Amino acid sequence: MNKIDEKILNQKEFLTVKETAILLSCSVKSIYRSINDGRIKVTNLGDRMTRIKRSDIDDLFKAK
Repeated sequence: MNKIDEKILNQKEFLTVKETAILLSCSVKSIYRSINDGRIKVTNLGDRMTRIKRSDIDDLFKAK
């Protein structure tokens, strides 16, 4: 897996955009598109510090 162990990603509470892309097996561009569309909620800690809650990613795949 792209230099990041999957177990570590599963244990982290907050993920970077790149880590989220690795976890979901998609591009960073796709993650930013989902953020801009409002499908993924983020917390911006600064200009270059966007973080995504792991629980929000899990909620994307839960049945409604």
